[in-house]
Amino acid sequence: MAAGFPHRDNPDTGQERVFSQSENCVEIRRDDLGPEEQEIFRRFADQVQGVRGDLPPEEMLQMLRRELGTDDREDAWMGQAYVRIGIVGSSGAGKSTFINSFRGLEASDPGAADVGTTETTRETAEYPHPEHDHVILVDFPGALFKLQEENWHPVTFNMEEYRVRFGGKMKECNVFLVFTSERVHDNAVWIAKVAKDMGKKVLFVRSKFDRDLEDKQRDKRSYFAGGQKEGEERLLQEHREDYVTKLDTLGYGRVDIRDVFVISGILEHVQTGHWDAAALKEAILKQLDIQQKMLLMTTTTDYSPTMVRVKAEIYRSRAWKVALTVAAGGLIPLAGTFINAGTMVTTMALFKKGFGLYPTSVRKLAKLTGKDEGELQRFVDDRLSIVSYVEQFLEREIDLQTLTRALVAANASLNILMTAMAVDSAVDFYLPFVGGLVTAPFSFSLAWHALRLVIDQYEQCALALHEFAFR
Repeated sequence: MAAGFPHRDNPDTGQERVFSQSENCVEIRRDDLGPEEQEIFRRFADQVQGVRGDLPPEEMLQMLRRELGTDDREDAWMGQAYVRIGIVGSSGAGKSTFINSFRGLEASDPGAADVGTTETTRETAEYPHPEHDHVILVDFPGALFKLQEENWHPVTFNMEEYRVRFGGKMKECNVFLVFTSERVHDNAVWIAKVAKDMGKKVLFVRSKFDRDLEDKQRDKRSYFAGGQKEGEERLLQEHREDYVTKLDTLGYGRVDIRDVFVISGILEHVQTGHWDAAALKEAILKQLDIQQKMLLMTTTTDYSPTMVRVKAEIYRSRAWKVALTVAAGGLIPLAGTFINAGTMVTTMALFKKGFGLYPTSVRKLAKLTGKDEGELQRFVDDRLSIVSYVEQFLEREIDLQTLTRALVAANASLNILMTAMAVDSAVDFYLPFVGGLVTAPFSFSLAWHALRLVIDQYEQCALALHEFAFR
């Protein structure tokens, strides 16, 4: 299987190449590793240098497993990360509504940010996500204030003074979102420039598109002569281009239009990825390392098809680590090998939550769409029957024969796991920093194929659920 395998590095860029994982080859890319994991792989590469040819594949992967140590469970590993999203915008720009919706809250819920049209933020305010307090939205003041005659009054904006007062907090943020609505305020642009000068990625958000659309429909019906969808797309593009032009005019510089997003901050629109909301979430994820991506995806609720596919891709990129752990400490015999059921069950539950298929997420979806909760839950259960069989087997509630019958009775897309259960199934393992291919033991192959099956099932179910719930 190793013959003819492409070289790891691109000679023009020096960057590790990217290619899809086939059924019989697993590549761990550097981007698929958290900072600590990269250090572990570097140490591992130093250890095996010079002796690699004398090490059986099983022993080499066991060494790697020992190097990873207790850092093997995805839920514990990602919980070490923090995601801080800086929010900038003047009063009335829609940032508070977005802060609440991003955290799955309405304005009346406990812990929600105050929604108003007057500038009230004098200091930074942190809003942790109720599902995990390591995901934090940091609201930065849209103006500078000074105390005059026992009252706070806004004063002329000074970039250096703002940097001195808030620079420390700004450095902690992974990415900044700059909000505006009808007009772009000078202060927001200057704050964005402070963030950019710090080397931070800045994304620009035009909010309240739902209102803009209503106004256009009321005031100029002819705008939609080509149809509602065409009119919406045209208006979205006009708003993006207008934002780019105004930023340039105000002295920020020319912005890539792909860094401009037009959204509505309303809860339903944020969670369904309406207009540019899903693209905004994807752009935020691109600024995070894999550990932070996993944390954000598993914490926040998102029902959009775009984000379902993004999550599936990222979860697949983590299957190698789960398979390594599962294969290393096997307790349950399967097809002549042993697997560690506890890690597999925990990971499956984590991914299921991330895809929004847990009963709590289904309940929220029912409330959002007005559909019957029981009907939605049955829809999910019916489409996860195979995953349910895998869970029952891992928890020793059914035997291998029952699991095999269930897989055979299912459709042809399950051939991937049936193939993995064949005695001669093997997977080539490509290790970063080490180079070359290692043929992984059968237990790894089995666990990896099984987890891919589960992720595929979750992805298909989540996509179908979205279509069913919102039709």
